[in-house]
Formats: sequence, C-alpha cells, structure tokens
Amino acid sequence: MKAQVVSLLVTLLLASGCAEQPNTAATSPQPEANNSQQVAAGNTQVATANPEDSQKEVAAATQKWIDTVTSGKPNVVDEVVKLYSPNALLWATVSKQKRDSSQEIRDYFEVFAKLPQLKAQDYKPVIRVYDNVAINSGYYTFTYLGQGKKKTVVPARYTFVYVKGDDGKWMIVEHHSSAIPKPPKNLKSAVD
Repeated sequence: MKAQVVSLLVTLLLASGCAEQPNTAATSPQPEANNSQQVAAGNTQVATANPEDSQKEVAAATQKWIDTVTSGKPNVVDEVVKLYSPNALLWATVSKQKRDSSQEIRDYFEVFAKLPQLKAQDYKPVIRVYDNVAINSGYYTFTYLGQGKKKTVVPARYTFVYVKGDDGKWMIVEHHSSAIPKPPKNLKSAVD
C-alpha cells in the first residue's frame, strides 16, 4: 500500500512538473523487514543514503515554515512564499479555495500570516522521506486574536509534500492544512 501511495505521489509530481523523472527503485519505500532503513524517532521511514539527515532537514524546513508564518515581521508574506515551489499547490487552513500559483499563495498569506498574534503550537509531525520527496503529516494548533480581540483557537491537521532540489533545499510542492472536524458522538477526538 505504501509503495502505491509513493508511486501515485511521484506520478502526480511528474505530471505537475514539480519533479524530474526519478529512479523508481530509489523512491520506492524499503520493505518493512529492512529495519536499517527505518528511523525510530518521529515515526519516520526513509529510503535515502542519509536517512537521519534527511528527516532532520525536513523537520527543520517545516519548523522554518511555522516560525516564518508566525513571525509577524513586515516582510512575512515574501518570506513565506519563498518556501513554496513556484508551481506549488496550497489547500489552506482557513480558505476553501485551491491555490496553485505563487500569487494565489501570496494572497492567502497576506491575510493569514498577518492575523494578530498568530502562533502555532502542539506541532506533532510524522515524516517520511523517499529519495528527494518527503511527506510531513501531522497536526498543529493555530491561535490568534479574532473579533473583539478574543483568542481564536484552530486545531488543524496538515500534510506538507517537499521536493529536494539540486541545491539541496527542500521546497514545498503541496500543502494541505484543514481545521480538525468535530467527530461523531461515538468517535474519539483526533486531538486531545
């Protein structure tokens, strides 16, 4: 199943022009029996030459996104947009619109990254790296001052898909973040 997901992801990236044709043997996840390819910390499965380094780089790239988005700096929008590939896709936390251009991503962060006292907390990642493609899924909680200067809390789940460029930099090629829905009565909440 994991191999099918990775194969589909690579196909989608190729179709969108986000990645070059990979060596499929190098991007397919290793069989479960190959424990030397698994990194215990962070539920990470890696199929690269330096699995721990790649996992740390992806974790750092996501932390940089969080730190940048919540920085409140005057140039916050420019800095956030630089973290996305020019042909990235964003399904944003508090927007119904699919954003698939740098300008549309910029338009979203002109509002979101400038929310008063925007903070992110409870960041819980699950990172998987497959050669030059990485997926970081998990959850985080955003807080900001809403109407009437009332603290607004938005628990959200996310998936970042990164591609590592020839320069060694991990760029966001797809990002989906959505508020965690209320579960049905008999289903335990996703975030305690």
